[in-house]
Amino acid sequence: MNATHYLYAAYAATWLIHIGYLGTLVRRQRRLRERMRELKRNS
Repeated sequence: MNATHYLYAAYAATWLIHIGYLGTLVRRQRRLRERMRELKRNS
C-alpha cells in the first residue's frame, strides 16, 4: 500500500466518525424533545 491508500482510509474513517457523532447528537436531541413534551403534558 502506498501513502495515498492510507490517506483515503484516514479520510473515510474521519467521515465515519463524524457521521456517527452526528447520529448520536440527533438521537439525544430527539429524546430530549420527547422528554420536554412529557414534562409539558404533566405540568
